[in-house]
Amino acid sequence: MTRIRRGAAHCRTSDCREHAKLVPLLPFALEFTCPDCRRPAAIEAEFGTGLGVSQHYNEVRVYFGFDAATRTYTEVALTQDETLVGQHSAYAFFTPLVRDRAEAERVASLLLGKLNGERRAWSLLGHATSEQLRREGWRIAS
Repeated sequence: MTRIRRGAAHCRTSDCREHAKLVPLLPFALEFTCPDCRRPAAIEAEFGTGLGVSQHYNEVRVYFGFDAATRTYTEVALTQDETLVGQHSAYAFFTPLVRDRAEAERVASLLLGKLNGERRAWSLLGHATSEQLRREGWRIAS
């Protein structure tokens, strides 16, 4: 079962002033109404999936730079564990909330450590809070 904890919404009404503008959903909600046109908005959830059968991951890809107009991710950040020899699994993580490469690379590195169970204390405490998202120019859903 997939646990969705974060995501974003965007208006799909073409003549709306808020069309294709992402609004972070913190906490995540399955329904969101556009504040401008009052129509239901499209929801994009953060999610990840393993690719392969190995229990160890030698690669994590973070798809980011979500384009709400086309509903596609425009960029990908890749982190690899060169210490693993042989064929291993990859993990793909899709997030509409990450906009820049540095943040995507940091998330990829954290996920790789978390997935492989490194002994270091990996945490997502550095993940953006709603206040940090506000400072970066995001509108936060209420």
